[in-house]
Amino acid sequence: MSEVTDFDFLLGSWNIHNRRRTNPFAPPNEGTWEEFSAVSTSAKQLDGRVRVEQYEATPPSGQHVLGLTIRAFDQETKQWSIVWLDNRNPPDFRPLVGHFEQGVGLFYQVIDSPIDGKPVHVRFTWDQVTANSARWQQAFSFDGGTTWETNWIMDHRRRE
Repeated sequence: MSEVTDFDFLLGSWNIHNRRRTNPFAPPNEGTWEEFSAVSTSAKQLDGRVRVEQYEATPPSGQHVLGLTIRAFDQETKQWSIVWLDNRNPPDFRPLVGHFEQGVGLFYQVIDSPIDGKPVHVRFTWDQVTANSARWQQAFSFDGGTTWETNWIMDHRRRE
C-alpha cells in the first residue's frame, strides 16, 4: 500500500521527453502523435505530505505551457490525490485518486468528454522508477474502464 514517501523519487529537477496524441478524445488510431521536451522541478511541502511540481514546455504548437501538479497524501486512506493546473485551461480541482503497489502507481478519475459530454475514465500510471528515471502515462477509457488507450507518455530523466 502507499506511503507518504511514494513520490520522493520525483523530488528535484527533471528533463522530460513527451510523446502525446494531438486529439486524445478521437477514436483509436485517429490523430497524430507529437513529441517535445519539457522540464520540471518537484519539492515537498506541508511536512512532507504534499508534493508540488512545476512543469514547463513548448509543444510543436508553439504555445508556452506552464503547469503545476499538487500531489497530496491521505495518511488515513493511504491514497494520493493528484491535481493538475495549467495556463491553458480553467482550474479543475477534482483529483485523480490512487496508490502505489509493487512499484506501480495507478490513479483514476472520471470526467465528461469535451466532445459529447459522455463519461471518460482517466488513468495516470507511474512506473519504471529508478534513481534517475521514471515514466508517467495517461490513458483514457471510453467504455467504463474495460479498455484503455494511452494518449500521453512522459519519460523523465534526472537533471544533473
